[in-house]
Amino acid sequence: MVGFLNSKQVSKVVVKEYPEIGTVTYKRNRRAKRLTLSIKAGTEIRVTIPGFLSFKSAEQFVLSKAEWIKEKQSIRKSNAPIVTPETGYATKLHKLSFIPVGGDSLLIKRRTPTIEVYYPKHWKPEDTAFQNAAETAIETAWRAEAKAILPQRVEELANMFGYSFSSVSIKKTKSRWGSCSSRNNINLSIYLMKLPDELIDYVILHELAHTKEKNHGPKFWEELNRVTNGNAKVLAKMVKAHRTGL
Repeated sequence: MVGFLNSKQVSKVVVKEYPEIGTVTYKRNRRAKRLTLSIKAGTEIRVTIPGFLSFKSAEQFVLSKAEWIKEKQSIRKSNAPIVTPETGYATKLHKLSFIPVGGDSLLIKRRTPTIEVYYPKHWKPEDTAFQNAAETAIETAWRAEAKAILPQRVEELANMFGYSFSSVSIKKTKSRWGSCSSRNNINLSIYLMKLPDELIDYVILHELAHTKEKNHGPKFWEELNRVTNGNAKVLAKMVKAHRTGL
């Protein structure tokens, strides 16, 4: 285990293994205002420790949450798709190709229509490192596709239904599919690229409707129904059945 830096320094990472919950990555950040615990990539545990809190206190907190952590790990592990060299993965415009290589380095190259993942041959598909690499490759494809497709589609739908907007930004946003600012700047998540085209259009129209109606009141849904043939609520429910991220 690597020791912590003192509280005057910005951050330091400590990785520790526990029999019950597996690997925990602790990161000291003196700018953090509170202790945070999250479960990433299926079962990976990450903990951010604020400068005023000791490592021992943070560790005790993690261990006190062992049952909760195991429950969350179980749920995420059962729901997480496993990408393998055999199953592969295809996005709208790309297909993942896995190439085992010697050494310990990972390299991801986009050669449309292929995303090539060169990974250490001793990695197993079920390893967190392999799945993280696959996720990074998929997100690389989604980002490229989102930038190529979404701004043009916003323009098309805006012209079709008489909307005016200021700009379109593409971001890796997991908290929402899209948003519209007070200045009519539209932000769209790269994860839209995992949705069917019909639902991508719905999300774009949802944000364009906000250029006229800034809240979700009756006038907003009336406007959204106007441009979705009265199917706004049905489409909204369909979008809610999906989640951002892989």
